[in-house]
Amino acid sequence: MPHIPAITYIYDMPADHIDGFWNESLIAELVHHRIRICMTIRDTSAARSALIQRLNAATVPVVAWLVRDELDVMRDYRMDDANDLHARYREVMRWSASHGLCWDALGIDISADVRDTVRFGDNPALDVNTFLKRITNRWHIDAATTSYQNLLSLIRADGHRVESYEIPFVRDDRVSGSTLARRLLGLPAIAADMVVVRLYSSHARPYGPGLIAAYAPECAVVAIGDVDSDGTNQPMSEHELWRDLQHVSACGVAHVYIAGFPAIVAHGWHPAILAGGWVKRTLPPAEEVHHQIARMRAGVRALLWAGARPTVLLPLLIPVLMLVRRMVRNHDVVSDAADSGSNAR
Repeated sequence: MPHIPAITYIYDMPADHIDGFWNESLIAELVHHRIRICMTIRDTSAARSALIQRLNAATVPVVAWLVRDELDVMRDYRMDDANDLHARYREVMRWSASHGLCWDALGIDISADVRDTVRFGDNPALDVNTFLKRITNRWHIDAATTSYQNLLSLIRADGHRVESYEIPFVRDDRVSGSTLARRLLGLPAIAADMVVVRLYSSHARPYGPGLIAAYAPECAVVAIGDVDSDGTNQPMSEHELWRDLQHVSACGVAHVYIAGFPAIVAHGWHPAILAGGWVKRTLPPAEEVHHQIARMRAGVRALLWAGARPTVLLPLLIPVLMLVRRMVRNHDVVSDAADSGSNAR
């Protein structure tokens, strides 16, 4: 029998879209096929409370993905936001208790701080200095990791499982025994009960298939998508969705999260996903883009490995620096000779 992974749909919609989307037939399908819902908690509105109560009553497992209230300017939590996330967790728990809401798990997403990356180039000297401070200041990332781990301990003590959502490159940092990428991106280490690796091919065109080919075989749980448009990336096509589902299934992934549940239903793809007709026994043929990602990943891992071991890196750099020095000297000698010849003429 082909391997069919468990499915969790990611539902990320504001409260005013809830009543027009959910119906008893849809909920019954989720129950029949044992589908989980991972819901971003944008608000603590009456409409959202009522929906979760309906899903709880129908025994549909619901994950509360903790994000900032949608009235906040920023949505994501970053390295120094452990106190903000703690406050949000307490707020959501008070709301849950007052409405009798039950959760299969709590989802925590610490995003890379891309503000410096977006700004990079406006003031190169300042930007390079910022990145160097991140790389060299190990205390900062360690302190943030401790703050978030304390929060995770509190959540578990309250009786909840914790799942986190991470970008794939963090795996390379961990496997290499390095914290270089985490320091650079501002990503504290979160020891969650389940880690969901985000392999959104729609965010990495044309390298999306290669990203899945490189990382999915190593992951128990992955997220694919996004079927819905986020205003920056074009949504997945039907072909891309089936391709990615086939690939993660063939890689032996145990559990797949699919982003963009409302768009999936709107396109009419939901029944085909539940039927499991997209499953294949063999991996799709490797394409050149797969090899490009594999080579890039090998290079990144080597760099991270060396960066975590300065005593190994320095002896390797010395001959390179000596060669560069010799090349510069030879260039200067040739330039001097050329200048002398020009003056003689």
